[in-house]
Amino acid sequence: MNRTSLFSLLLLPGLMHALPSAARDMDDQYAVFGVGAENCADYLVARDRGGAAERWYHHWLAGYLSAVNNAGASTYNILGNKSMADILDWLEGYCAASPNVNFANAVTDMVTILYEDRQNMAPGKQGGWNKFTDQSAGPSP
Repeated sequence: MNRTSLFSLLLLPGLMHALPSAARDMDDQYAVFGVGAENCADYLVARDRGGAAERWYHHWLAGYLSAVNNAGASTYNILGNKSMADILDWLEGYCAASPNVNFANAVTDMVTILYEDRQNMAPGKQGGWNKFTDQSAGPSP
């Protein structure tokens, strides 16, 4: 095996692992639908006004976070121990500092910060191999 083939063989598994997590096109772009495509300044206006406009952002955010919980590696709840009020306060501060960032990017930045402290399994459940029991042994006396 020549040196180039060996390098490709060693590099390929790393690339295959990295590609699914990227979930963007070659230019690091992706389509954003709904109010996520609006900028942070628009979110702050909606938050100040309240009502239906603010609820659109909250519903979009809930859907985004649910998708992260579904698709994120070892993620049950991306919020960890944070409440939705904590998240909304963080977003308000972020958007006030970066009004031209689109709402989806603000939420993505927040999720990146939250990832380390996420809940990786439902409360009260055991994970890994401990969740499987030996069914052939029958009921214990």
